[in-house]
Amino acid sequence: MADDDPTTELPIVVVEQAIEASPDSVPQPAVIASHAAPRRRRRWPWVVLAAVLVTVIAIAAGGLWYISGLIGDGARVARADAAFPMSVTSVEGARISYRGGDGGWDDQGLIGIATAKGGYLQTADPDTSERGGDVSGTRTVTADVLGAPPVAGDAAALDGWYFPRNPKLGLGLDYADVAYDAPLGPTPAWLIPGTSTTWVIFTHGRGATPLEGLRIANTVSPLGYPMLLIRYRNDALAPAGNGYGQFGVGEWQDLEAAVQYALDNGAEHVVLAGASMGGSISLAFLQNSPLADRVVGAFLDAPLSSFPQVVRSGATDMGLPAFAADLGLTVASWRYGFDGAATDYTADAAAFTTPMLIVQGTADATVPPAVNIDFAAAANPTTVSLELFEGAGHVMSWNVDRPRYEGLLRGFLGRVAPVL
Repeated sequence: MADDDPTTELPIVVVEQAIEASPDSVPQPAVIASHAAPRRRRRWPWVVLAAVLVTVIAIAAGGLWYISGLIGDGARVARADAAFPMSVTSVEGARISYRGGDGGWDDQGLIGIATAKGGYLQTADPDTSERGGDVSGTRTVTADVLGAPPVAGDAAALDGWYFPRNPKLGLGLDYADVAYDAPLGPTPAWLIPGTSTTWVIFTHGRGATPLEGLRIANTVSPLGYPMLLIRYRNDALAPAGNGYGQFGVGEWQDLEAAVQYALDNGAEHVVLAGASMGGSISLAFLQNSPLADRVVGAFLDAPLSSFPQVVRSGATDMGLPAFAADLGLTVASWRYGFDGAATDYTADAAAFTTPMLIVQGTADATVPPAVNIDFAAAANPTTVSLELFEGAGHVMSWNVDRPRYEGLLRGFLGRVAPVL
């Protein structure tokens, strides 16, 4: 029993009464004062409140850490690999059918199909459907570019860049492998020669390669413009950075070195061309480089003109408030070493004076159309023009409407740098 337990705590009781009571005195009642129990009653709400606050802070901190990790994943430079996530299911005449993962490409418009055994096809007229994360489709083969024709069972991959390997194999254009002196060390590039003193310098997107620029080179080179298709820090063949894209904040110095290379080798003026993060790098260069006055125009395909806005858009899609995205971006900036605020080029859009043409797909899930619509709205309308391509995914405007895309590019070059 508890009463027999010597360890049982008894309340402390103080009894105060008269020590010498006279017969005429009024008896004084005993005063019982117990301090322990009331003190516990006063203390427990604060203990509970503190515990709740600690729990909320821990959950919030964990949530911000998770959000910042997602942002970091979005900034990580994934090296281009040779994965072939699809399988050819049939080849009947000029029609090829396939099934499997899409490899990150929107299966629309003009698409290349590469096979694991080294073959490469150019295709059009897609008839596709998604099934549980996989894509099954049938396309019309327009050209067998490389290797043996595919057969059922071949491992394959979609390729939105459409032209394979290098300028010679993909386009039949002579080119040279060159290197320019970037801040982190010599950096490789492709140089397609031309006769004009205005060079076009193409900067690819995060995790891509100079192959991304062959669609533009197909228009640029026949017009006589020399074209330099560059790599930059964190590319597989370029000096290593920290493994994360800075969305222009650091990479613009690599582009600056490429522009200097062009000026040292006969260029008098430069037109910048960039896709996705390559557009961010071009914008950062125009903001920061003393060589920006040598640039007469910028042709940008789905440029990531505001990384914070892209992050907020992703947070909204997840059902999170904008302030959570902003706090997550702050944590991510600390974790991964990039300056989120400096990548909001929309904030300074009105200050850009270089003529600029932006092409943007309306079905772009990587750089939502609103990002560049807002950038164009904030810029001087006599400086920045925006052309939307209905239904096009990320950097797929050329693939969806090649004639219109190439016409816009030719017209822009003819306006800012006519070939004499």
